[in-house]
Amino acid sequence: MQIILSGVIIDMELHAIHIHNDEPLWKLLSKDPEQHTELLVEEILRAYEAQFHRKLEITPDSFIVEIWGHVYVDQFADYIARLTDLKLVKKLLHPVQKYCAVIDCGEKDHDNNRWFWDLLAPLKATIGGWLPGSEKTC
Repeated sequence: MQIILSGVIIDMELHAIHIHNDEPLWKLLSKDPEQHTELLVEEILRAYEAQFHRKLEITPDSFIVEIWGHVYVDQFADYIARLTDLKLVKKLLHPVQKYCAVIDCGEKDHDNNRWFWDLLAPLKATIGGWLPGSEKTC
């Protein structure tokens, strides 16, 4: 099932959410990314529960840092790709950009890297302070 929340395209299936990592998401997160990501995740979790009549077994903080991890790595890769005409660099960046194009957020038994985002979840406030558009950015 596909839904649009705050302009962001989201595909939902049992045990997983797939967020399109494109211009609408980037625009949403361009100002106050911490608050906007929290609101988006809350909306997604409510929509998931309404659709499947069960909670998605991903903590909000883990979900949030996973979104940030994909969005900002993708933006960095795009920035580097625009800086150079070297085919080797573009070739190295292409798999990163392809991987980040859709943010696949799945439950523990359905997502190979859920453990990584769960590990980073307690650092959400610190990571949030590093984000572009965050008032806490140094």
